[in-house]
Amino acid sequence: MIAQLGPGLAKAWQPATTAVLRCYVVTACVMALAFGILLPVEPYVAVAWLLTILVALAGPLWVVAAIVGITVLVPFQVQDMFSVVGGRGSHSLLIVDALLLVGLLRVGWCVVRGRLRMDLPLLFGVGLAGICAVQFFWGVRHGADVSTAGYETRRAVLGVGTFVIAWPLVNEEPARRQLARLLVAMGLVLGLWGLAQWLFSAGFSQVGDFGVRISHVHSSPQLQGGMFAYPVAVALAWAALISGQVRRPAVKWLLATVLFLNVVCIVLTFERTTWLATGIACLFVSAKSGARGRLLAFRWIGIGLGVMAAAAVLKPGAAHTALVRLMSADKLAVDKSVLYRIYESHAAAQAIAARPFTGGGFGATLTWGVKGRVTTATTPFVHNGYFWLALKVGIPVAAIIVLVVIIAVLRRCPREDSVEWRTLRTGSQASVLTVLITLVTFAPFNSAFTAAIGLMVAICYSRTIPADAVNTGLGASAWLAEDVTEPRSSREDGCS
Repeated sequence: MIAQLGPGLAKAWQPATTAVLRCYVVTACVMALAFGILLPVEPYVAVAWLLTILVALAGPLWVVAAIVGITVLVPFQVQDMFSVVGGRGSHSLLIVDALLLVGLLRVGWCVVRGRLRMDLPLLFGVGLAGICAVQFFWGVRHGADVSTAGYETRRAVLGVGTFVIAWPLVNEEPARRQLARLLVAMGLVLGLWGLAQWLFSAGFSQVGDFGVRISHVHSSPQLQGGMFAYPVAVALAWAALISGQVRRPAVKWLLATVLFLNVVCIVLTFERTTWLATGIACLFVSAKSGARGRLLAFRWIGIGLGVMAAAAVLKPGAAHTALVRLMSADKLAVDKSVLYRIYESHAAAQAIAARPFTGGGFGATLTWGVKGRVTTATTPFVHNGYFWLALKVGIPVAAIIVLVVIIAVLRRCPREDSVEWRTLRTGSQASVLTVLITLVTFAPFNSAFTAAIGLMVAICYSRTIPADAVNTGLGASAWLAEDVTEPRSSREDGCS
């Protein structure tokens, strides 16, 4: 019945070509007028939004890449500088919001026109987005701050929306090849960007998504910007390198550069959870790569140790801090940060027990403290990501989300997959595994990193494309090649 939903809507509503063209013309005129008004007042904002329009026209693949790239690489405060409608520091429309909206409208249009089947994954994504909207109003109704509830809802919808937009793409062969190239490019930029933050001691942002944090405990600053993304880049690059399928030396060393840059960034976070998650992810990939993959793994480990030794010689202070941090793993029972999280989790568990099924909604706060140890405070944040999720949306919805993510990690790669896509799928599964481990001490779901999570989960669940599959045309020109004369219901996974 779900499969017939798209074609049924297409037959019920088939707008004329002239009407669609008229809509395009009106939209273009409005955009030109807005650009002309905004350019003298805010030239940088006008140019940024002009580029946004060009990205939207370039195709769904570039929309997904832009959403993930912006949320991972660009600090929220910088994004807010280019916001419109509400203005800086207030409820406003960010560039990623506009790209997400355009992408979702595109998917909806393809479903209506019968070019995209409303299958179970898409239906699940739409349902989850609806739950996010309900939890926003539920939280506000129970006294949550509207701004806080809005920010948390935006982050959740970023993940769900990116999954929905990416789902048709990961089921189309040309888009898969382009996506792999874009991920390599983003991994390289991420590693260079993280290293630059640490070398130039970039100031720590209020949101905590950029810069380094100066600690009285560590002699070296802690890299915080991009912390959740570095393990993903390492897992993907590691999967490609030990697959044995990279033949060109230039590509192989490009992947090695991505790997080593992001490994250095992971070390510079001085976060033991991030180290552990990355190590387990690499072991996971190695275990799935066969005997040849494990032999290649030993080779790249040897090269990596040499790179890390050279880095330690160049930055002995950071190497000493990392070693001290590593040796402190046997003192977790008296570690102040660990004890803080334990106390916080106990308080969160009590708050969850008060509303176990519905949760407190987005924006819900937690008031807690420990006499003589932790000062009583009220905060919407919980370090343990599992408790944070249950506190906001309730245990049943949180359990479903976590179960979906776990299944994404455990799914067996189909034998019919191409070698390249099987490698990317394995790397994505390892990436999602790092998220599951990181959730124990951090809350990636309460960050803009949810967009990257949504993309990785979509890759994990992607279908197998037979060798004789028809190209469904979700490439760069798909948005401009719209044929509005009749729906092509035979194209189940694409919408050209």
